Amino acid sequence: MNNMEIIKSNITHNLKMEKYFPEKNVCFVDIETTGLNRNKEIIYLIGLLFFNRSSDSWVLNQYFANSIEMEKDILGAFNSEINNFDVVITYNGDSFDLPFIRYRLKRYDIDGIYLDDITSFDLYKIIRSNNMYLNLPNLKLKTLEQFLGIEREDKLSGFECIGLYYDYMESNNSVLRENILKHNYDDLVNMLDTMNILDILDRKKSFYTEFKNIHRKISIDSVKTVGDSIVINGQIQPKMKSNLKYYRDNYSLNTESHGEFFLSLYYKIGFVEKDLKGLYIDKREFEELPLVNNNSPYKLLPNIILLKVGNLYYIENIKSLVEEIFKSID
Repeated sequence: MNNMEIIKSNITHNLKMEKYFPEKNVCFVDIETTGLNRNKEIIYLIGLLFFNRSSDSWVLNQYFANSIEMEKDILGAFNSEINNFDVVITYNGDSFDLPFIRYRLKRYDIDGIYLDDITSFDLYKIIRSNNMYLNLPNLKLKTLEQFLGIEREDKLSGFECIGLYYDYMESNNSVLRENILKHNYDDLVNMLDTMNILDILDRKKSFYTEFKNIHRKISIDSVKTVGDSIVINGQIQPKMKSNLKYYRDNYSLNTESHGEFFLSLYYKIGFVEKDLKGLYIDKREFEELPLVNNNSPYKLLPNIILLKVGNLYYIENIKSLVEEIFKSID
């Protein structure tokens, strides 16, 4: 077979994208290529997954080139469809998939906007910037799937699929073709379940409390050490009518734009185990923190609240600190 194919699959899944992207047309994209260099290699398979409202189901279109010469055809077919969407979700797509697609579209001078008007949402970037809360050993998609308990039938890597693709073009063996399609299928369909990581992160980083007589959501965006302080940055929703500037001996809490907060706490350094140091605060030095307890695997004195050991932040402790400080200044 020496032509392009579009393989269509209907997928039943209860994911509602309005939860994350209200009033937006959203799709997932994943590509398979013959190598990493977009100047020399080609795209031989593009997967496009989206929710079809008319059929009330998810639809996966796989644009497959049965020969290298068919790359232009699958790019054209994909390009005519992708312009229907407002948001494209990928895993490491900002670095690989989307630049690769744009370059190959331009090379063939295929008419279109080259994805420039579509908002990119790269799950890889979300995981990379939030791994302090997840502590994943690496940032591979399969590692994230394992963390979420997602079982994958496909055992191939993208690199292994390259060899299968060249073997398929030589032999026209349909089993090789199906294995390649299955790898791309699992990458995309599993991303529907992978979106749950956004809810997990939200639960890890957020809490609700009464503040300034309004029930508000407090979300932590980042935690970092700056000199002898830990600086916690986050959001307050709904926003306040005026900004805060609050200072104590051991910490300060300020807000900007009525909704973004910066909490800076002085930390101490001590051993949590032999030869292992951690960053902590002594809650006896904070009148505001009687209810905060240490949530870590280390046996410490009850007045010690552990904040960080190595590269791992103890977000439950940090979240409890933030909550009690907000309550104390209400």
